[in-house]
Amino acid sequence: MAASDCRRIMLRVFLRENFVILSVLQLSFLLVSTFAQDIVVDDDGCRTPDRGVGTCTPIKQCAPMVQFLFNIPKPISQKNADFIRTYYCGYDRDSVKVCCPKNPIVVTDRDQPVTDNRIDPPDVTNHRNINLVNSDLCGPMNQFDRILNGNKTSLFDFPWMALLSYQIGRIRDFRCGGTLINSKYVLTAAHCVTNLGTKQLIGVRLGEHNIDTAQDCEDYQGRVICSPPVQDFAVAEILSHPDYNTREYTNDIGLIRLRGEANLEPENVKPICLPTIKPISQMDLSQINVTVTGWGVTERGTRSPDLLQVFLPVIDQETCKNTYKNSAVPITHKQACAGGKNQRDSCGGDSGGPMQIPAAYQGDARYFQVGIVSFGPKVCGREGFPGVYTRVAHYMDWILDNLKP
Repeated sequence: MAASDCRRIMLRVFLRENFVILSVLQLSFLLVSTFAQDIVVDDDGCRTPDRGVGTCTPIKQCAPMVQFLFNIPKPISQKNADFIRTYYCGYDRDSVKVCCPKNPIVVTDRDQPVTDNRIDPPDVTNHRNINLVNSDLCGPMNQFDRILNGNKTSLFDFPWMALLSYQIGRIRDFRCGGTLINSKYVLTAAHCVTNLGTKQLIGVRLGEHNIDTAQDCEDYQGRVICSPPVQDFAVAEILSHPDYNTREYTNDIGLIRLRGEANLEPENVKPICLPTIKPISQMDLSQINVTVTGWGVTERGTRSPDLLQVFLPVIDQETCKNTYKNSAVPITHKQACAGGKNQRDSCGGDSGGPMQIPAAYQGDARYFQVGIVSFGPKVCGREGFPGVYTRVAHYMDWILDNLKP
C-alpha cells in the first residue's frame, strides 16, 4: 500500500472512530447538548462570540479552533470550557460544529505581564520574491491525533526537517538542524553555517526520521507504513546574516542553497510555511505554546536517533530579559524565549531547528515556523532559564532578498 494511501487511511480512521483528541480535551461534554444529534446546521454564515463573521463548520476543520485547543493548558479549565462552548453552532452526523472565525482565537490572560513596546516585523506582502515561499504544499498538519502524545513523532509529521552534515577531521556527523522552505533552500541558524572552526558544512539531508535505520517504517494497526528514501544534497551556497554577532547570538539566522532541487512529491519532504502574513508575523507569541522538533542535534552531537517534538510555553519578553541580564546577553524584540519550566526546553530540538505553531492558511491548518533554535543555558532544561530563538518574522525581508529562483 502506498504511503500516501496509508496516511489518508490513518487520518480517516482517527476522525471517524471518535474524537480521540477532542475527547481528551473534554469537548464531548463541553459542546454536545442533549439534543445535539437532532441539529443539523448548514455551512452558512454565523456570528462568533465577539460578533465577528464566521462559518459553521465541523470542529476538526476549523484551523483557528484547532490552534486554540493546541495552545490552552490541559486539563481544560472551567473558564476555557465556558469559552469554547460559546462557539458551538450545531451538530452534523458525527461532528460537533463551531462558528469558525477567520482570524486566530486568542484569550488574554490578565495575570500575565503585558508590554506595549512591540516593534512590528517588516511587511513583505508585496515583496518581489514572495512567491518563492509558502506554496500550496507548505506546512501540512498530519497529526491531529497526536497533539497530546508527548515527544514521539510519526512518519510525515514534520516533513520539512533538515539535518546538516559536517566534516570534522575524518568524521562526518550531523551537528545542526534546519527547515526546508522551498525546493532549493534550507533555513537555519547563522552559528550553524559560519565561524565553524575545524568543522566544514558539507551536506544537507531531507526526509529523515530515524537516523540509525536505512528505511523508516512504522506499524499502524497491523499495517506497516514505510517512508520514501531520504534526499541528500551537497551545499551550493551559504548565507549568514551580515549583522550576526557571535558573542551575543543576535541576528542568528542563515540560509543554505542546495546543490540540486528537492523533490517535494514524497510525503516525507515538504516545505514549512513562513510568517509572511500579518496575523502570523505580528502574533503575540507570549500568549501561546509552541512546538520544537529535532533529534537533539547540537554542536556536540546527536542525542536521539528518532525525530522528537517538545511543547513549550513562550516566556514574555521582560521576564526573559531579566533572566539573561547577568550573562551580558541582550534579548531583543527579534528574539523569542520558550521553555525553562518543569525542566522543559529545546533539548529535544536542534541548533538551527524550528519553533513552529499551527495556524490557518488557505482554509487549512498548517505549521508556520516562527522561530529558530539559537541558544540557551549550558545545562539543558535548567529551571527558570528558557531557550532563546530567532524570530523569523523579523527577518522575512532578509530571507526573501536572498532567495533566487
